[in-house]
Amino acid sequence: MTDLATDPDYIHTFTPAEQQRLIDQALFLEPYHHVGLDFKGCTTVLEVGCGVGAQISVLLRRWPGVKFVGVDRSQSQLERARQTLASALGDHRAELHLAAGDQLPFGVDSFDGACVFWVFEHVTHPLPILRDILRVLKPGAAFTATEVFDRGLYMYPAAPATAQYFQAFTALQAEFGGDPDVGMRMPGLLAQAGFVDIAITDVSPTLDARMSAPPARRAFLDYFQTLLLSGSSSLLERQRIAPALVGQVQQEFTRLADDPAAVFSYGAKQVRGRKPS
Repeated sequence: MTDLATDPDYIHTFTPAEQQRLIDQALFLEPYHHVGLDFKGCTTVLEVGCGVGAQISVLLRRWPGVKFVGVDRSQSQLERARQTLASALGDHRAELHLAAGDQLPFGVDSFDGACVFWVFEHVTHPLPILRDILRVLKPGAAFTATEVFDRGLYMYPAAPATAQYFQAFTALQAEFGGDPDVGMRMPGLLAQAGFVDIAITDVSPTLDARMSAPPARRAFLDYFQTLLLSGSSSLLERQRIAPALVGQVQQEFTRLADDPAAVFSYGAKQVRGRKPS
C-alpha cells in the first residue's frame, strides 16, 4: 500500500498548510454537507478516506453518542488526524486505521453506517471500495457519499481566467486517474456495488445576491479561491498553466466579491444508499 504523501499523482499537496486547509474546509462546508447526514440510532460509523480527521471532528460534535472510525491510506495524514482527534481518541469515541478503502480491516456487518467525503474524485476504480464498504456495513445500514461535480461550476459575470485555470485543474486530475464529475456517477456506482434505496441531492454551495453581507461574501469566495489554487503548484510544476494565470484568477475573485449581482456555484452531489436488509 502506497502512502499518498509519496504519490506524485495527487493534485493537492501534503504540506501543513494544505492539511490545515482540509480542517478549515470541513468547518466551512458543514452547513452545506452535514445537514443531510442522519446517524440516529447508530453506535459505530465508518469514514473511508478520513485524511486529517477534519470531517470526523465535525461528526463527533454533531453526533455525540456515536463512535467514528476513520480509515486512510496515508500515514502522514493520519499523523495529523491523531492531533486533530486527540481528545476523542483518548475517550475512545474515535479510532484511526491505516488501510486502503478496498481492503478494510474489519469483519462483515461491523458498522451501523458509513460515509465518504471528497474521495472518489481522486479514485480510478471506485467499485472495489464501494463493495468493501457494503461488506462491512450491517444489513439495512446507510451509506452517504458527498462528491464533486466540477462540470457544474458556474460563475457570473464570466471569469475567463478562472475558467481556463479550472479546465487545466480538472484535466490534470483526470490524467491522474480521478474523476472530477464523479458526483453524477455515484448513484449508478452504488447500484452496481449492491446498495439499494439510492437517492441523490444537489448540495452545491452557491453565492448570489441572497448573501449580501460583505464579510460572508468575502469568506465564501476566499474559501473557493484557496480550494482552486491548492492545485496551482502541481499545475505550475507540470507547466499546465502560466504563472500569470494565478494572479488573474485572484483578480477575478476580487471582482466577484465586489459585484452584488455575482453568482458563484461549485457543483457537489450527496448520494445515499443502504445495504439490503
